[in-house]
Amino acid sequence: MNVGLRQLRAFLAVAKHGSFSRAAKEVSVSQSAVSFSVQQLERELELRLLDRTTRQVRLTAVGEVLAASGTRLLGELDALLRELKDTGERRRGKVTLACVPSVARGLMPACVAHCTKKWPEISFSIEDIAAKEVVARVTRGDVEFGLSGGEIEATELHIESLTQDPFVLACRRDNALARSKAVAWAKLSDHRLVMLNNTSGSRPQILNTLANAGVRVQIALELAQPSSVLAMVEAGLGIAVIPTLVAPIKSHPELTTRRLIRPSVSRTIFLVRRRDRSLSPAASAVWTALLELFGSAERRLKA
Repeated sequence: MNVGLRQLRAFLAVAKHGSFSRAAKEVSVSQSAVSFSVQQLERELELRLLDRTTRQVRLTAVGEVLAASGTRLLGELDALLRELKDTGERRRGKVTLACVPSVARGLMPACVAHCTKKWPEISFSIEDIAAKEVVARVTRGDVEFGLSGGEIEATELHIESLTQDPFVLACRRDNALARSKAVAWAKLSDHRLVMLNNTSGSRPQILNTLANAGVRVQIALELAQPSSVLAMVEAGLGIAVIPTLVAPIKSHPELTTRRLIRPSVSRTIFLVRRRDRSLSPAASAVWTALLELFGSAERRLKA
């Protein structure tokens, strides 16, 4: 059956007004076009929907049934199309994403505030999890996109570099290393190091930098969360090499950070999504907002 919306809208307009001329004004076409559309509909259904005389137009029994149901269905369709149009214009929608805890803490509050102000009907579901799990969840399609650090080898993902996050030293204020404004990696030799465990994307880069600098350290503790690492440092159980986004606040009473030099090393924060799936309009808006707020859309890496 080949019944089009044009024919149905024309019939419903005639049913509403009881007049072809008034129906033509409502649907913004000529009276002859309305008459032709209704005739097409009747031929397709093989039913008479209207009884026409020179003075009036009346619905047949089946016409009354179609008018009642058709009006309801067309109203629901129009509402759905308006909702989809709103979504397409980025005015509404739920964005699901995953990111490492440091990004959730350091970047996402400003991003969510920006997007909420610009698109009030966009909502967020953010999973703050370890780097490896971010990549896994994006790869499985559990979230629309993710933000992670460290090397990403998944070839099915589209990857864009977002921003650089320098590594710094975190230690107690009473630690001897805190006396300098900047600390060379070599100065970390023989210190007890508190580190994130193997789920961290930055851990391999930190260990490689230490090895290349010929630095011997004792890994005293390994933990899953940056906040736990800082708690151990605050307790005097060691020092830590952390990304700047993880750093404690400057006014922290016990902890401080120092720049690490010779060499100066940063991790890259990446935006990642599946190559074979398009982002929803809302997610695409948030992706673009992140690039505008924190990075450059021209800096791209191809996985």
